[in-house]
Amino acid sequence: MATNVKKTAVKGGYIVRSAKTGCLVEVGTPAGAKKASVKTLSTVKSASEKRKAALKRLADR
Repeated sequence: MATNVKKTAVKGGYIVRSAKTGCLVEVGTPAGAKKASVKTLSTVKSASEKRKAALKRLADR
């Protein structure tokens, strides 16, 4: 794991992001820790976009 990272607990494990860039570095589950792959990055990105859209809809009420 890189030295400047931010570890965040999520449902079912944790994610580790670079403190400098915010890029996903590692994903941890009960089965173990793995480096972030392209599939992992796209999954996290789509979940983030869904949350942003939901917050935008709430703000527009």
